[in-house]
Amino acid sequence: MAKHDIDDDDFNPRDLDTLTKAQISSADCLIDAALSKALTAKARTLIARGSSAIVLAVPDLEWSQLLVRRVAELSDKISVSAVHERSGQRKKDDLVGADALRMLQRGRCVVFISHDPAGTLDPVVLAAADVTISIGAITAPVLRKVIREVTGGIARGVTPDMAALPLSSVISAIRPGIPARECVANLKRAIVPVRQTAEPDVPLLTQIPLVSEVRRWADTSLDDLAAVADGTLPANALTYGVLEGPPGVGKTLLARSLARTAGWSFVDSSVGSWFTTGDGYLGGVARNLKSFIDAAIAAEPAIAFLDELDALPDRSALDARSRDWWTPVVTLMLTEIDRLRASGARVLILGATNYADRLDAALIRRLQQRIAVRAPHSREEIADLFKFYLEGDLAEADLMVLAHLTTGTTPARVEGWVRQARATARIAQRPLVLEDVVAQVTPKDGRRPDDIRAIALHEVGHALVAHRLGHKVEMVSIIPDASIGGQVTSALPTVVPTLSHIHDMVTVMLAGRAADIMLGGGANSGSESDLENATRMLIDAYERQGLGQGLLYGPATSRMPSSVTIKAVSADLAALLERAVAMLKAESDLAIKLAEHLAAAKVLSGEQVKAFFDASLPRSVPRTTVQASHDVLRVPLSV
Repeated sequence: MAKHDIDDDDFNPRDLDTLTKAQISSADCLIDAALSKALTAKARTLIARGSSAIVLAVPDLEWSQLLVRRVAELSDKISVSAVHERSGQRKKDDLVGADALRMLQRGRCVVFISHDPAGTLDPVVLAAADVTISIGAITAPVLRKVIREVTGGIARGVTPDMAALPLSSVISAIRPGIPARECVANLKRAIVPVRQTAEPDVPLLTQIPLVSEVRRWADTSLDDLAAVADGTLPANALTYGVLEGPPGVGKTLLARSLARTAGWSFVDSSVGSWFTTGDGYLGGVARNLKSFIDAAIAAEPAIAFLDELDALPDRSALDARSRDWWTPVVTLMLTEIDRLRASGARVLILGATNYADRLDAALIRRLQQRIAVRAPHSREEIADLFKFYLEGDLAEADLMVLAHLTTGTTPARVEGWVRQARATARIAQRPLVLEDVVAQVTPKDGRRPDDIRAIALHEVGHALVAHRLGHKVEMVSIIPDASIGGQVTSALPTVVPTLSHIHDMVTVMLAGRAADIMLGGGANSGSESDLENATRMLIDAYERQGLGQGLLYGPATSRMPSSVTIKAVSADLAALLERAVAMLKAESDLAIKLAEHLAAAKVLSGEQVKAFFDASLPRSVPRTTVQASHDVLRVPLSV
């Protein structure tokens, strides 16, 4: 008999049914189960009706890619717009979805699928959405159901760890044509044990350029971890902490490096992920929180790193409705920290936040200490940062040139510049040179010369008035950064300002507009943020801080500033702008000269600005009398 012939005597008609029956896909089963659970009655009504917008939040990118076809099959009225990139790869101008909204005018139901709606979808889409629904994470019961549908057998031994596997791992493990027990075995084999040490490519603490106060904390923490490891310090004596600082200063790298240097495992999570990887409801958030603490205990000795800590709000700042929802979450976080400490597990909790002032007071007490992780301030600190990322490719003198050009930068920026500079040199097939990095720090300026001059005059206006009013100017730059054409960094004179201090600060804020009027081509659109900050500062002074004649706390009576406040702040803004104009008029030649220098150099250090201004003594600092008869006023202080 030929190899591919069929023996009629052995043929069974039931075999033909088996061969021709469509195989059930585990991916389709998972997607169908998830959609069935997530689609509310309202969502189903919107889909059937059309002319509606739905945001579908999914756990990760894998879900986004698989859901497109299945969602499109729900109705012939559906148009699907899906995000297929990580949010970290997108710039603000690359947010998606706005173009798809035109389909609403054709009666379509537009479904926007994203793993991070706030980070990837255009705000116009979020505002237009009739409903936002979330695809929850896979659960063990769902896995058992899917295995039965695909294999026809009963799945025993399915665990939550299997359900927590990446979607691609789950799909590849559950296959048509194999028994249920083999699918479970595949899932078990796919579980990767928690690593007991941090990644080897993370630098040691001794290799990272840290500012002095952070270095002291890191060294002390490392000693404590070593003492816990050798049994001379009980684990519950470890001092937990909050790493606070602006984005890009290296908070996560610091925590990872501490773990690697100590030889401890590193378990990380973020408050935001607790919402995006579950159903978004209180129960799902609570499960994710507990899972984070459980994972840290299981991986001991470990550093448990929790990012986006400020996503847990300060309960005292919430209204009654918000407080009812958030109080159980914050309370659970506090009790879980207590549970961890009482367990005696060798775990150090470190939180991270960009906004420490937004944290709940009880949470700060549980985490015990705040560690300010700041950007490098001095040229020496910045030079050390470049030295770390350049790894000896440039001379010390070159590092100081770069430090001079990048006053006020962050570690994340420096890392990005060096990475791009290396790519340039690699493409040119030559070693890295100083010019490669400078080209990244100060990319070719495509702005018109007149615009560059206008921006330089604007920033010099801020700098001159700040300096003459006794504020320490730290940097003046016209290097564009996203939507910002230039910036001035200066230190505030005090952390407890009086009304006089606030008038000085507002005068500095308005000095850019004053320079536009006095030295440039007139008022332009470049002062929007200055005007917003100045207005908020004055409103806060009068309505929140009692710095007018009245002591009434405005927000207690109304969300909006009173008419008296609005009138008073308007008068103050006009008077303080006049003051700034007068100051610049008195030193217009000096300001123009410095602006020309700034236009050529792109960035000036505080020392350079001080030396330039000190070479010419001011004629006087015009004082403006601001009406002090403001009655009851109101505002938020954003200094």
